[in-house]
Amino acid sequence: MRLNVEEMIFIAVFDTSTRETAVQGIAEALPQIEDRELEHIAEQSLLKLDRMSDEEFAAIDFSVYGEEGRHD
Repeated sequence: MRLNVEEMIFIAVFDTSTRETAVQGIAEALPQIEDRELEHIAEQSLLKLDRMSDEEFAAIDFSVYGEEGRHD
């Protein structure tokens, strides 16, 4: 299952050093998201990340979607 551009941009906001840290960051932020569309993007992102291998995740260049390749 491939990530779409909205999901890539959303995930890039979080620590993308590993798939696990990205999933953890999104899961922690999810209860605080009030916008329904953004909540849907977060949920879809989590589903896709759960189905993705660590190797597949590591091959994604999130720097083109985040603020100057930010990984914090």
